[in-house]
Amino acid sequence: MPIFPLPQFEADLKEQQEADRKAYEALKAPKTMVIRFGSMKLVGEFPYDGTAKPGCGSKIVVRTHRGTEIGEMLTSTCPNSGCSKSVSRKEMLQYIDNSGGRDYPFFTDGRVLRVATMEDMDKQAKLEQSRHELKMNARMHAERIGLPAKIVDSEPLLGGERIMFYYMAEDRIDLRELIDALAAEHKTRIEMKPVGARDEARLTADYEKCGQHCCCKNFLKVLKPVSMKSAKDQKATLDPLKISGRCGRLMCCLRYED
Repeated sequence: MPIFPLPQFEADLKEQQEADRKAYEALKAPKTMVIRFGSMKLVGEFPYDGTAKPGCGSKIVVRTHRGTEIGEMLTSTCPNSGCSKSVSRKEMLQYIDNSGGRDYPFFTDGRVLRVATMEDMDKQAKLEQSRHELKMNARMHAERIGLPAKIVDSEPLLGGERIMFYYMAEDRIDLRELIDALAAEHKTRIEMKPVGARDEARLTADYEKCGQHCCCKNFLKVLKPVSMKSAKDQKATLDPLKISGRCGRLMCCLRYED
């Protein structure tokens, strides 16, 4: 049975589209953008001098302290504050202070280059597909050299300035031979970042037993130690298997819910 749009529906839709167009034209291009970037979900505020007016969730090409990479626009700090698409700088800094203060991974060294194009997105998709192969190749080199380290993940940047490798090791180890081997193979700068069990979960885990995305991957930026006292105060079970997260440590939610 064919479906015919109602004339009133079509009229309402056209009216809403016109209202959205006028609201967009009334907005001013932001002067700075708050961008989330990298596998570790780093956050930065970078200047922007373009004319486009992207919305929250837009993919943005930024030049950070690491290189050229694609990030996600969280909000903008501009005269549009109050339009539900931006915040004031005071509100942003207050949030950072309440979420960890100096420990919060916040950066200002960089700038927004452009809104990501289809070519940028296609290139980023290819880089994402290559991450597993890069990680396994680095593990092979580490085993050949005999390094007591676990390569957790890899992260190639869009601009090709460097490849980040995240690793875990019990003790301090000499990575120079591994870095030289990887640099000679990939013809770019190699950077090795040590991570702990909680950061490993942030990089590789997906869902927790509650059915939600792991808090460390979803929104937590500062991962502080969790004590058994938090579980006792909430009268939670003291069975370590039931109150431990994907990282094998006590679940982060025990701390901030307490």
